[in-house]
Amino acid sequence: MTGTITELELIPRDMINLFRKIRQKMANDNRPLMYLRYAAGEILLVVIGILIALQVSDLNEKRKNSNSEQALLKDLKSELQGNVEALKIIIKEHQRSLDAALRVESFIKDSSMLEAIPNEDLDSILRVMNRNWTFDPKLGILNSTINSGKIDLIQNKEIRYELSSIKESIVDAFESTDDIEQSRRTLYRPLVSKYSNIVGSKTLTFASKNMFSDVHFAWWTDFMILVRREGLDEENELMTFLNEVNEHIESAIKK
Repeated sequence: MTGTITELELIPRDMINLFRKIRQKMANDNRPLMYLRYAAGEILLVVIGILIALQVSDLNEKRKNSNSEQALLKDLKSELQGNVEALKIIIKEHQRSLDAALRVESFIKDSSMLEAIPNEDLDSILRVMNRNWTFDPKLGILNSTINSGKIDLIQNKEIRYELSSIKESIVDAFESTDDIEQSRRTLYRPLVSKYSNIVGSKTLTFASKNMFSDVHFAWWTDFMILVRREGLDEENELMTFLNEVNEHIESAIKK
């Protein structure tokens, strides 16, 4: 194979030829003991060459694996950083949703505040409160790394474990988002439709402040505050985890 170093290539050919001539002379002179000594020397020389060739091959393989590991770590870091930036946007929007829910709660508790705010502003606050952004991470490189077994190229065991845990951590962090999405379809939308005008075929526009005295709406608001807070805690924990993984990968990348 082209580029492969064999054991014979590591032994000077003049030396091999010399051993062969001496061995032949010993055989012709009928000197078996000397013949065996030189034959053993030649075998030993070949064995040493094989051992050296194996060592060189092992070093070459380790170098190739190290280069592959470094390229893989850089790709994973780039993908992970993109997901961190996307998660920042999700957290920001979910915080806005929580803040809006807290304002709605204050309107429910204080009718004077409710009466003072225009319907258009209430409509905007309700829309922000009920937005439920979903996190759609890009995990192509991570999935390929795990499924192909290339994750074994990564020498750091902690990084391997963390990478294997990312998908599960994302699912756990967004259970609250799933709960809100399901409840919004089955509970909130039928409720708000009683107090809203339908624009087109889907859009609901807030039209009546009477909804704020509906016990079902008060329950929904409490639900949003509770679940959104839990979700934000989980999302911020995920952010911390992803940043830690990113730092560990960065420390494993050779400068």
